[in-house]
Amino acid sequence: MTMWPRRRRPRPPRRLSPALDDGQLARTITHLAAQIAAQGNNLAEANDRGALTYPMEQALRDPGHDWDRRLHRLLVLSAMPEASVLAGQWRKRDHTNADALLLQVYADIHRARSSGAALDVEGTVSLCRRAAELVPADPAPWVALLSCQRMQRAPGKAVQPVWEAVKARDRWNREAHWQMLHYVSPEECGSNALTVRFLDSVTVAAPLGCPVTALGLAASLERYRRVLTAGGIPALTARRHWSQPQEIALVDQALKTWTQPGFLRHAAAFADLNLLAYVLMHATRPSEAWPVFEAISAVATSWPWELDGDPLQQIQKEHRRSFRARNRPTDR
Repeated sequence: MTMWPRRRRPRPPRRLSPALDDGQLARTITHLAAQIAAQGNNLAEANDRGALTYPMEQALRDPGHDWDRRLHRLLVLSAMPEASVLAGQWRKRDHTNADALLLQVYADIHRARSSGAALDVEGTVSLCRRAAELVPADPAPWVALLSCQRMQRAPGKAVQPVWEAVKARDRWNREAHWQMLHYVSPEECGSNALTVRFLDSVTVAAPLGCPVTALGLAASLERYRRVLTAGGIPALTARRHWSQPQEIALVDQALKTWTQPGFLRHAAAFADLNLLAYVLMHATRPSEAWPVFEAISAVATSWPWELDGDPLQQIQKEHRRSFRARNRPTDR
C-alpha cells in the first residue's frame, strides 16, 4: 500500500452566484442590494432621479449588440425581488426606454413562474410588442413572448412565428432554445417524439461551443428526472439511464470539451458546467467530476442542484465527495 501525502482540500463554493463570472453584473447586484437595504421600503425616495436604476441601465446598455450577454444580465436583474418595482419607476421616468419595458416584462414573468403570482399576459405581451418596435434587432422581446406563449400553452402555429423571429435576430439564443425545449416536452405541449426531432434539428447545425451546447445534456437530465420522480419500479432503475450508450457518449463528449479553455464562451457557460458536474455525480462518476468542479471554482448556481434540496448545501456536499473520490489512495 502506497501512502499518499495529505492534500489540502479546496474550499467548495460558499455562495450562489447568479451573475456567474460577469464581474460588472455582480458589482451591480451588490451595489443595488446595499442601496436597497439602506433605504428599507422607501424605494421611491431612494430611486429619485434614477439613483437605483442607473446601475441597471448601465449594465444593460454596456453589452451593446452582444445579445447573449445582454439577455443574461436581463434575466439575472429581473430575478431580484425589487425588480418589478424598480422597473415601474424607471418606466415612469422614461416611458420610451426599451430596457425599462423589458426589465418590467422579465420581472413579471419571473415572479409569475417562481411564486405562482398571476401574470397580466395581455399587458405583458403589449409591453413586449412595444419593446420590439423600439429595438427591432434585439431578440429579448421575442424571447419574452415565447415565455408568455409557453405559460398560455399556445398552439404551435402561434409559437412558430415568434420562434422564427428570435432565430432571425440571434440564431443560437440559449434562453429561447431552453424555452422551446420545455414547450415541446410531453409535460407541456409536445411529446417525446417531438422533443427528439427538436433536439436533432438543433444539434445537427449548432456550432461547437455555442450557447446551446448544453441543450442535449439538459434534455437528458429531464428524461432522467422524469423517470426518477415517477415512483415505483421505474424510479428504482433510474440510474441505469446514465449507463445507456447514447447518454455515456453525450456525457463523455461534454467532459472532453467543456472544460477546455475558451471552448465555452457564452455568458451562461458556468451554468452549463454546473449542469455537467451535477450529471457526473448522478452518473456515479465522482472522480471524473473533479476537473469540472475545478473549472467551476466558486461559481455555484441554483439549478440543477436545487432538484435535490438546498442548492448550496448540495453542491458543497458533492464537491467534497468528488474531491475524496479523486484523491482516494489506490493499491499499486
